[in-house]
Amino acid sequence: MTSTSTTPANPATLFKSPVRAVWNVQGENVPTLWWPAKGQLTTKTAKGTEQPVHTVLFMIPGNPGLIDYYIPFLQTVHDKCDGKIDIFGASHLGHSAGDHVTDTSRMYTLEEQVESKIAILDRLREQYPAGTRFILAGHSMGSWLALRVLKARPNHGIERLFELFPTIHRIADTPNGRKLQNLFKPSVRSIVGGTVSTLRFIFSAPPILRSIVSLFTGQESDMAQVTSQQLLHSSVVKNCLFLAGQEMEAIKVMDKETIKQHADKFVFYYGKTDEWSPIENYYEMQKEFPQCKSMLCEQGMVHAFVLGHGEAMGLLVGQWIHDM
Repeated sequence: MTSTSTTPANPATLFKSPVRAVWNVQGENVPTLWWPAKGQLTTKTAKGTEQPVHTVLFMIPGNPGLIDYYIPFLQTVHDKCDGKIDIFGASHLGHSAGDHVTDTSRMYTLEEQVESKIAILDRLREQYPAGTRFILAGHSMGSWLALRVLKARPNHGIERLFELFPTIHRIADTPNGRKLQNLFKPSVRSIVGGTVSTLRFIFSAPPILRSIVSLFTGQESDMAQVTSQQLLHSSVVKNCLFLAGQEMEAIKVMDKETIKQHADKFVFYYGKTDEWSPIENYYEMQKEFPQCKSMLCEQGMVHAFVLGHGEAMGLLVGQWIHDM
């Protein structure tokens, strides 16, 4: 009698698009995306030799915190790294609709978003071998969340933080913060949420709603799909506005101590015309932390780079990872 053994299939060879899953994190259901690694990148040892190393990129979205907006960006990063890194991304609590949502009336605080991201990193660290290097990529207010994760877990193997169009202080004093502050008031949140519900009722056919979103926002088909089918729900919009209001109140003073302690880990990337993180922030960072790597976009990318510049940003981030 002969026996045959089967080797478990590598998920990276089975899926060309990211693997979708809902993780239960501290009792809350969180939509996630995962790009499995196909092999490993190498890093130089102290002796100058090359050795393979597990590399995991954890993407923390801005607001709205729908990870699906980041698919073109993260797919490009994965491709640029020849598929040799694991990429994991998670939506914010309350920023998605679907069967995984058990309470549409729940409003999630900024601190709850922080704790959720810390818990996700803890789980990722448990699932990968010792010596795995972790990279946190934060966009907009996600950069502030990434900073909080590093502060809470400084010994978890976090080697880099890519802070993309970061809003890590004085959000309420930015041009957009001043213009949009009334939008985050409870009464206005309710009106906006009701308006979204009405739109979904009138334009119930998904293709029609997607077309309307594309027409009025200029978003390409895949991004208009995310907006129309995942963002435009009353509970999601209310959570986004509620979180934004909390950001205005909480994200005021830069955590200079944590940045100084880990200065060699940071890459800050600013836009020239960003009204959420003005160019003055770039100059301030250069002056305050010359030991950090601060960069100013020369490609004309906007704050919401995922809406049209995801691939371009992905090429940059992929190269940064190669250069580690």
